[in-house]
Amino acid sequence: MSVATHLGLADLDSEILAVAGQRWSRWQLSHEELLVVEELADLPAWLRAADWAEADGVLLALAQLSARDGGDDVAATGALAWVLLPGASLLAFRLGRLSRRIDEILAAQLWIEARTFPWQRGHKVAANILMNTRKGVMRDLGIADLGDRTIPFPPSAQVWTEAAHPTGPTAEEELLDILELAMSKDALSKDDGELLLGLALAADLASPARSGRGHAGLMAPAASEAVAADRGVSARTIRRRAARSVSALRTVCGTYQRASA
Repeated sequence: MSVATHLGLADLDSEILAVAGQRWSRWQLSHEELLVVEELADLPAWLRAADWAEADGVLLALAQLSARDGGDDVAATGALAWVLLPGASLLAFRLGRLSRRIDEILAAQLWIEARTFPWQRGHKVAANILMNTRKGVMRDLGIADLGDRTIPFPPSAQVWTEAAHPTGPTAEEELLDILELAMSKDALSKDDGELLLGLALAADLASPARSGRGHAGLMAPAASEAVAADRGVSARTIRRRAARSVSALRTVCGTYQRASA
């Protein structure tokens, strides 16, 4: 099942979207930002072409209507979640390897974030709701975030275009997700994770012809020497720590994959 199906938002004829469509004209009376389209059904197309600030204003109006301390209207929650589905679906695609139930978990968290967005001081509605959705999903899975990773999902054409043709996570995103998993299981320390990230960056910049004993360039002399110079230790020490960390990553990822199978 998809995120949309779990939320009951798979099509405009669904109960909650039908109610939202009926209430659209009433919402427009109290929120002039919504006058940009005559019907709710036209909103996604408008968002794809809209100016960022204008689009954010529309989403903020829906967030206010949705919130308990605003309009307290669950139909508005459904409408807000509906227009964010492309970004949420892309997020589910990227996190899919972490759980077989990712669509269900993400759908529940998206609804919570759409219902509780702090509209009084809110801005960048799409980006913040999706970022907080990701954080909530990671918490539910018992995986701690590695720093503050803002998801680039502004209410603009890029979100819907990218979501329509998902290409999968980037190498950087995969590495960060794996490090988050390992750190949450205490297989790696924060410093170990930063060391591996530094080596990955140095290896990418050096573009070694040989990857270094099957470690994707992390053990290449150019990478280890660059990180060693930055940390004031020997390259040998860096390679030894990196090898130990890579071994720990392999163990924890193998265990987690077997448990999730």
